[in-house]
Amino acid sequence: MASLDQHLAARLAHLPAVRAAVATELRGRAARVEAVVAAHTATGALAASLEVVVDRVDSTVSISDPAILAINYGHHASNGRWVEGIHAIEAGL
Repeated sequence: MASLDQHLAARLAHLPAVRAAVATELRGRAARVEAVVAAHTATGALAASLEVVVDRVDSTVSISDPAILAINYGHHASNGRWVEGIHAIEAGL
C-alpha cells in the first residue's frame, strides 16, 4: 500500500515557487482591500489599522479597527438611517 510523507504539506509550502505564488496572491488581494479602505477616510483610523504581512510561508491582511464589523457590513446611524458597509473584507476574497 502506498503511503505519503506526513510532512509533505510543510515541504511543499516551503518550496520557493510556492512561497512566491502565495506572496503574489496576497499582494493582489491586499491591494484590493487597501483600495476600498483608502476610499473610507472619515478619520483615517481604519487605514491605520490595516496590516499586510508577507511571511516565509503564510501571508495575512488584517484590519484591527474595533469598528470593522460595522464599517464593513453596515450599521444604523444614530438617527436610525442605514449606513451601507464598505465591504473591504470581501474585496480581498
